[in-house]
Amino acid sequence: MVRLLLFVTLFALGGAGWIAFNNVGTKIAELTTNVDQLTTDLANAETAQAKAEKERDEFKNTADAATARASRLQDSIGTLQQEVARQTQRANEHKTNLDQATADLVESRQTSERWRQFEMEYGTRDSIKQRLATLDSVTNERDNFVAENSILLGRIEKLSVELSRYTGTSVKVALPTDLAGKVTAVDSQYDFVVLDVGEDQGVREHGEVLVGRGAGAEAQLVGRLRILSVEKNRSIANIMPDYKTGDIQTGDYVFSERN
Repeated sequence: MVRLLLFVTLFALGGAGWIAFNNVGTKIAELTTNVDQLTTDLANAETAQAKAEKERDEFKNTADAATARASRLQDSIGTLQQEVARQTQRANEHKTNLDQATADLVESRQTSERWRQFEMEYGTRDSIKQRLATLDSVTNERDNFVAENSILLGRIEKLSVELSRYTGTSVKVALPTDLAGKVTAVDSQYDFVVLDVGEDQGVREHGEVLVGRGAGAEAQLVGRLRILSVEKNRSIANIMPDYKTGDIQTGDYVFSERN
């Protein structure tokens, strides 16, 4: 009985072992198949990765080359822009010069035409120079005549003044119309004054000047003076009592009657 139970037990264990071995073999086969598939997939993945890395490196190299080219193109564009700016500036300068040259040409033609018309009306340059030389000569002669005439008139006036001293007659002496000066000293006792104008300013003996004071609405006529003696830059004058409207003071201004 014991042997029968032992035999049954061994038989059961053997069947179970055979079944377990069968299952393990199947699992091992499946695992082997899976490992082989995974190995193939891994190899394919590594190949794909290597290809992708290669493509990435190639793309990176291409991108770097494109970036470098873009940088060179940017530099070239900058250089071209600078060159364009320089050329534009030169073109503007040339245009300005051309406009100026055109204006000068027009002005030159107009000047030439004016000269031509002028020469037609007044003669050539040489003839005009001759006329101007003749005119200068005539002008010099006239100036000399005027100077001599002025000297003679001065002498005549002096002689008239000298003659009036003996005849007692009054002589009217003309003074410059723009004569203007000031009273620098006054002698009330003897009724004469000193003026800061003289021969260089055109003052002459026996000439008469007016004396004023103030300016604008406050200007007033104070009196009249008759020149007694004349020096280079000053003169002495007598106060004419008939024309005196107030006391003449130092600082009063004097002027010609026709000023």
